[in-house]
Amino acid sequence: MKGAEITVVSGSVISVGQETVSIEVWSPNIGPTTDQDEQVTLRLDSVDRPLILKTGNTNDVFVCTGDPLDVACIEAPDRFAILGIRNRKDGSVYLVRTANVVSARRELYTTFFTVIAVGVVSGMMCFVQRSTSFVLHAFLYFAAASVGLGALGPIVRLLSGQSIWPDIRKLLQPGGKREMDAARKALAFDVNEVRAIRFL
Repeated sequence: MKGAEITVVSGSVISVGQETVSIEVWSPNIGPTTDQDEQVTLRLDSVDRPLILKTGNTNDVFVCTGDPLDVACIEAPDRFAILGIRNRKDGSVYLVRTANVVSARRELYTTFFTVIAVGVVSGMMCFVQRSTSFVLHAFLYFAAASVGLGALGPIVRLLSGQSIWPDIRKLLQPGGKREMDAARKALAFDVNEVRAIRFL
């Protein structure tokens, strides 16, 4: 899907369906577990393939049968992967956070909180041992390792176009910031619409 072209499909909704998508993942806290997200399937009267939206924010999607939509999507042989929607009936607009964008946000938060945790632990060690030299060196090593691991995700995405997080990669829409920007431009959101975008 990397570098895929964005297609805009327009038409009226003839059916809307929703199902839960589950995958097996590994959690560092509890081991093997199940992660899940929601998949919304739209059918428009103008195309013969379903339009698929994978998101955890289905409560923010206001689309009903009969609504006229403009949909920015990536075309696949059997479906369209939705990246943006304009509902011409009520004026609502949506932009889907793609897998690589969600992955980058997760890596940033994980790195940030890891460095903070290392700093807190180092501070406690400094208080207990009453020695700043050893603790400062330990903090620098662990902080550098955390930042290095945080940089691993962007490197993998740059080289392969894939997220290192299997749950994100399988559950969310394909693509990255480039595809999100292309979807926004393809739908030609005006200034007021940009301010009202619901991110899914």
